[in-house]
Amino acid sequence: MEQRNEQDRSLEDFEDMTVEQRKEVARQISAERKNRNITQEDLARLAGVPAKTISNLETGRTPQAATLLKLTRALDNNPRGKPDDTSALRMFTDVTAPMYLQLSEQGRAQALREIVLLLGAALDHERGGQP
Repeated sequence: MEQRNEQDRSLEDFEDMTVEQRKEVARQISAERKNRNITQEDLARLAGVPAKTISNLETGRTPQAATLLKLTRALDNNPRGKPDDTSALRMFTDVTAPMYLQLSEQGRAQALREIVLLLGAALDHERGGQP
């Protein structure tokens, strides 16, 4: 079997794997998540799976093929190292948008105010406290 990048794999490729092969991919996903300092919850949001799925995967349960596909794509779409502006903004919206949409209208308004204040404080800090 030829070596392929995870991003080149299809659902069928994961479905054709043995249980042990799926568990090995799960171990690789877990190691990569930890290496990138991504929480289980954040990876779950990025992949569109429940956080419990990540926990189950990391404690040895055999993952479904569709789950592996979602997780590898989520990691492939979020490159390691310093992201460029486009990927950083995409990652920001991928992580925050689902959380934002779960808030009430009042909660959304409050969250936006707090984000703006946080970004303003970060800018002030980078400018050495200069307004």
